[in-house]
Amino acid sequence: MGKGAGLAGRVLGVLALAALAQTAHARHTGASATKECRETVGRPIVHACVWSKLQHVGGKRHHHVPACREDARPAVRACIERTVPHVVAYCRETVGRPMVRACVQNRIQREGGPPGQFVEGCRMSISWAVRACVSRTARLDTAAF
Repeated sequence: MGKGAGLAGRVLGVLALAALAQTAHARHTGASATKECRETVGRPIVHACVWSKLQHVGGKRHHHVPACREDARPAVRACIERTVPHVVAYCRETVGRPMVRACVQNRIQREGGPPGQFVEGCRMSISWAVRACVSRTARLDTAAF
């Protein structure tokens, strides 16, 4: 009986740790991902960009920051999408898939042919909608970065 109780206790302990890990992962919201990615990815890019512009062009630091933030924006967005994959999956499923399906059906009616030939073009044409959904869902402040 002692061995069975010890094993059951260990199993419960492992399950409790797994639940805590999932809870900690779920707490990583879009807002915290945005802050983390701005600090770890965006800030170094902006800093290097501003420093480079000051060395080559001169002027005041604050004059170069907006343009350098624009340069850093794609890297920050990519970081956020990697950090919050459930948001990207949700947007692909709820926004992307229905839009691609409608686009493919529309192109089949207009041009004819197998659906497979239109899928990639339709995906590319609606990628903006998925990115907008990720921004809204993850509460990303795209104006600030």
